[in-house]
Amino acid sequence: MIDFDAGALWLYVPAVIVVYGLVVAILWSEGDDGGGRRGLARLAHRMSDGGERYTGLAGWSAGSAITALWAGAVAAIGLYWDVAWHVDNGRDESVLTPSHTLILIGLGGLVLASVTAIVLATVTGAPTRLRIAGMAVPWSALVMSGLGIGAVAAFPFDALWHNAYGIDVTLWSPTHLQLVAGGGLGPLAAWLALREGRTLGEPLPFGRGLEVTILGAALVGVSAFQGEFDFGVPQFQAAYLPLLFAAASSIVLVLARIAYGPGGALWAAGIFALMRTCLAILVSGALAHTTPRFPIYLAAALCVEGAALLLGTERGLRFALVAGALVGTVGVAGEMAWVGLSGWGELASPPAAGPMLVLAVLAAMTATAGALLGLGLGQAAAPHTGFSAPLGLVAGAVLVLAMAVPLPRNVGEVDAVIRLATVGDKANVEVQLTPADAAVGATAFGVTAWQGGGPRETSGMRELGPGRYVSERPLPVSGRWKTVVGLQRGDQVMAAPVYLPADPGIGAPEIPAVDGRRTSFVRNTDLLMREVHGGPAWVANASYTGVAMVVAMWVGLLALAVRRVGGDATPTSWTPPVGVVAAGPLSGAWR
Repeated sequence: MIDFDAGALWLYVPAVIVVYGLVVAILWSEGDDGGGRRGLARLAHRMSDGGERYTGLAGWSAGSAITALWAGAVAAIGLYWDVAWHVDNGRDESVLTPSHTLILIGLGGLVLASVTAIVLATVTGAPTRLRIAGMAVPWSALVMSGLGIGAVAAFPFDALWHNAYGIDVTLWSPTHLQLVAGGGLGPLAAWLALREGRTLGEPLPFGRGLEVTILGAALVGVSAFQGEFDFGVPQFQAAYLPLLFAAASSIVLVLARIAYGPGGALWAAGIFALMRTCLAILVSGALAHTTPRFPIYLAAALCVEGAALLLGTERGLRFALVAGALVGTVGVAGEMAWVGLSGWGELASPPAAGPMLVLAVLAAMTATAGALLGLGLGQAAAPHTGFSAPLGLVAGAVLVLAMAVPLPRNVGEVDAVIRLATVGDKANVEVQLTPADAAVGATAFGVTAWQGGGPRETSGMRELGPGRYVSERPLPVSGRWKTVVGLQRGDQVMAAPVYLPADPGIGAPEIPAVDGRRTSFVRNTDLLMREVHGGPAWVANASYTGVAMVVAMWVGLLALAVRRVGGDATPTSWTPPVGVVAAGPLSGAWR
């Protein structure tokens, strides 16, 4: 484990920029300058030619996709570093942190990828279908710029949210979701760039490898919403975990099988596992934070490959429906088995039969809807899949509906007597629940200690008698640690304090570690997010409205680009009013 001081952590920022510089240098070294070109035009042409030589794709496509892949990696490192830091340490001391800076560079990198596509396409005279003021504008570049600008725009609104309601430490605030969604969808735009750039024939092996790598990165991107579960501090119902598995795997793996052919889903899942393993090693090893767990999606990938083997993908609608149904049942079951075997779900226990049936139905709905959306994205590679816009709207509505079902977070009438048995500088936590059957059939029940300055610690509960449980291992109950007993059953998401330190910054008193304390369970966020306070309603209304508008724009851009890349379009041009863009600056001066 490397011991970095705070100043050394900033070295990650120039390091990622150097990495991108090396990539540019490699492309430049392999390319031809086109003869007679100078300055930026020469650099752009050499990069484009180098990209073509490596990938067999249009140079603008390779350069844009590689830039977007780099940007996604930087944003992912920043995101998981930032979440881990909050899990282990609590609030930021300043807005400008290394992890925040990496997130911003990564999201801005999507805009850079868009600019790269437009510059390279214009300089090389690429036959793109859309031309604006003489510039060649790939459809995928519009998606990248929309994602990057929309995600970066969330930063000032995030500051407004925190000023109004306090410094929350949840991934699922509206502004955080906008940031995550923008970066998470970036690899899909990069994949569109690769498909749009297939103007030179079948890509070379490196180009094919780049495509499946980006599909694996897309699986990383859409799995980012699981972040709080990955770190073991979910603040929403545990029922979301299988639904998030179902949605992410069905969308991307169905797309991967359609786009890459036999083995595509398995390759994407394998690259996802490799990328997430590297992230886990970086976060827990080099940065010494809590280890983020992650799914492996092997069962889901086998389900998708099996459906394609049995049915083929020519009748796309049939393939997607069967693949989605299999992922939502067998795939999710396999993933939850991995959660148990890996120790990831140490706080979870099987819910009662009724909730289990509801959850299974929701998972099947989610995966089927996701598979249909993956089929829709696959139109960029196989235009005649049987997908239609109304079908996409229905699938999107079903996905939103299924995700909305576990949204409520209520509180039941449960009391507890908490006893502590000291073991060194920690303590075993014993809980006597009233009523005694309060944890029977619970979806999650255990003790969590976090934000103590070190990796988060958790423990499941061992039953001693009716309503009486004890932690399976001792946990810290002093210093900066915040230690709580969590209980989830149905739509009730509750917690009871074991020990919380005083926090003068927010005026919160200490809740000392007292043997035999009687307490009641409250909503878990009352303890996990003590920094949050009330604020004006207009900020929340504006934030949720803004997120909805941005997401609608992203969905529209994706749908438009998929349709155009898939071949259902004619060349388009647009000239802005006089004075807005002067005579197409890239069409003449850069050549």
